[in-house]
Amino acid sequence: MTNQENKIPIKGYATFHKLQHCWIGSGFQADWFHDLPIYKNNKIMDPLRRIAEETEEDYQTLEKLLKDAGVQTYRAKLDIQNFKSLKNIFRPPACPRDNFGVIGQKLYALGDPNLLPGCKEVLKKIDKENLILSPRENAVITTAQICRVGRDIWWDVDDRVNDQSSVAKYKSIWEEEGFRVHTSKRGYHSDASFCVVKPGCIVSLKDIQDYKTEFPGWDVLYLPDQSWSKVNPFTEMKEKVGGRWWLKGEEHNDQLIEFVDTWLNDWVGYVEETVFDVNMLSIDENTIICNNYNKQAFEHFKKHKVEPVLFNFRHRYFWDGGVHCITQDLYREGTMEDYFG
Repeated sequence: MTNQENKIPIKGYATFHKLQHCWIGSGFQADWFHDLPIYKNNKIMDPLRRIAEETEEDYQTLEKLLKDAGVQTYRAKLDIQNFKSLKNIFRPPACPRDNFGVIGQKLYALGDPNLLPGCKEVLKKIDKENLILSPRENAVITTAQICRVGRDIWWDVDDRVNDQSSVAKYKSIWEEEGFRVHTSKRGYHSDASFCVVKPGCIVSLKDIQDYKTEFPGWDVLYLPDQSWSKVNPFTEMKEKVGGRWWLKGEEHNDQLIEFVDTWLNDWVGYVEETVFDVNMLSIDENTIICNNYNKQAFEHFKKHKVEPVLFNFRHRYFWDGGVHCITQDLYREGTMEDYFG
């Protein structure tokens, strides 16, 4: 095979087009902590070991699920032996969705990719014509914040992260390519707020979009915010961690809580604001992967002839990542269709 044939194709015009190539995240290994003083502290290492092992098991389950559906998968490769010091602990690429985005026939990787060890293993397999790599640009183009529906792009811009001149720059580029770009400044990941399942079908929290204007005639199912009754022990840990993360069974493990909040602060997100019931990944217009069973959502899917596939990412409340977050679709069939005329 030629070098060109080994390259990963890049294309993405809608979240529900048939998925053919997908990047899956990677976690960590407990042995990376081997040279650190905490390695002999079972109160810290036993929970970390459980997170490491079960996270990898779940990634492999997801990879098999996608491969069985005919999707080519890719994993980041972390080529390290151990953390040299507590200050040397870096975040593994658990959620590639948070740092990359495919718009049209380009994968955007803005900011320093060296901050995400292992990602270069995937990026170097992409032809330069399909890769926008801009290490010095202070903007984030991520399909966690960008929803693609054919010709229309909904981009929620976070004022705390994005350089507004870069936002204007890429908005202009995409408009020249024929897209209609709708920007908002709500300041959160839209993939934890609404999901365009297929043309005419949306699952959403309330007050996210003006759907009557922006998606006229589409059937929108409104779900309540995260039901913490499903994970009631989180309330015992919530104040200690500021609502940022949760590990079942460790609500009173103050040693672990102090270690994570001090040294793994950039590993966790803000899980209290995340609603995993809307954080889903479409394989095609009629198949969608869900984090958990939701009666209302599943009835909505049945109405629109969509088959839900359950996938339990057990440590989503630690990584703050559902199935959409821990993947990055690289190539979907389809073109820039105009779904709104």
